[in-house]
Amino acid sequence: MEPGASGSNGSGGGCGGIVVVRNVDLFALCEACLLPFRIRCHIAYIPVGERVVGLSKLPRVAEIFAKKLQNPHRFANEVVLSLTEALQPEPLGVAVAVESWHLQWPGAKESGVVADLESHVGWVSSTVYAGTGQFEDKSGALWEELVALLQLQCHSVENRAAPKVGIDDTNPSGCPFAHFDALPLENGDTAVLPQSCNGCSEKDIFGNGLQKTSRTSRFELDCTVPALPDMVSAVEALLRAIGEDPNREELRLTSMRFVRWLLTSTQGSRMGTPGYLDLMSGLQVLTCEPDLVSNSGLVEEGISTAFDFPFCSQCEHHLLPFLGVVHVAYLAQRQGRGRRQQLDRDNVQRVVRGYSLRLQVQERLTREIAEAIGGSVMVMVEASHMCMLSRGVQQVASSTTTYASLGLFSSNSKLRTAFLQLVAQRTKIG
Repeated sequence: MEPGASGSNGSGGGCGGIVVVRNVDLFALCEACLLPFRIRCHIAYIPVGERVVGLSKLPRVAEIFAKKLQNPHRFANEVVLSLTEALQPEPLGVAVAVESWHLQWPGAKESGVVADLESHVGWVSSTVYAGTGQFEDKSGALWEELVALLQLQCHSVENRAAPKVGIDDTNPSGCPFAHFDALPLENGDTAVLPQSCNGCSEKDIFGNGLQKTSRTSRFELDCTVPALPDMVSAVEALLRAIGEDPNREELRLTSMRFVRWLLTSTQGSRMGTPGYLDLMSGLQVLTCEPDLVSNSGLVEEGISTAFDFPFCSQCEHHLLPFLGVVHVAYLAQRQGRGRRQQLDRDNVQRVVRGYSLRLQVQERLTREIAEAIGGSVMVMVEASHMCMLSRGVQQVASSTTTYASLGLFSSNSKLRTAFLQLVAQRTKIG
């Protein structure tokens, strides 16, 4: 919506309309856990008379406030108040809507039971609002117009008008990790700096938070991984070095949360060593028949596939997460009546988990998964890297694809092409 050319009053009493700059994509560091979270900021204001401001100034202000330890609610308030003071003459109203996405905490608990890691790979979204002047009433008609223009879905008047939209009283930071700070453990303690995992008699502890549930033989990760005091002190020293006070209320538990994230995201490096879980246990090496690819018309019929194994790993160059999915194609031996040997999905996910939960690079991760499965196999990994999204080139929408081929896939281009086409078709359908 553009302001009118005359000095007459328009929408909200301004000069004919509302000026809106939308989809300002940024990243900020979460003050609750020190991990980057994604921001999509929408800024609107009602000019006075015929005075409008250079539009580049609006996202520039947002960018300034994103370059500090933040939470979504404070970010929205700081941007809206700064613009209200900076724009002269003072506008009749300034509004900021902030959509944000934060990584999930991989050890989240569901109904008191540690959840499977893969169900907690991805992003937690929230939307917060702030306004001054004509936008101070978030239940008013101007906000209705703005939300309609921005096409923000499922955001009711009640949500906008809440004192702290998207923020609950027990977790004012809005960080998903902070939600589990006071989570009671089965031994009656809280999850803050625990001395053990969860004391559950049905689970055996294999490593730092790695558990085997006796009834299901599923391997899980605990959100109550201890944060070692020396590591916490080191993170606190880093905060002091950038001029922050680790004892500030908002930062009091930040160092502990970051250390627990680091310990959780590197548990895979301790698997397969003496005393720890063997990744290859139960994973059969696939054997294939060369005649499966002798006839080019049977290429796709000979390929078995397994898609969408989610993972979250830690970049060894920047200590920032990267996350995505793994796809697998393989050629398996016939096992009577036309049936073929099948990969067990749980075992493959276990391998993906073990090699991703460590300091890693995507190229090596791809190769290690392929070699662990063995036989004639092709593995594709698609991932988004925080080190590219939130720093350096800051390509918010970028993703990286790698693949590794073994056995007949390494020597047969038609097989590789067929698998890549299957992945592409699945992406279009999805």
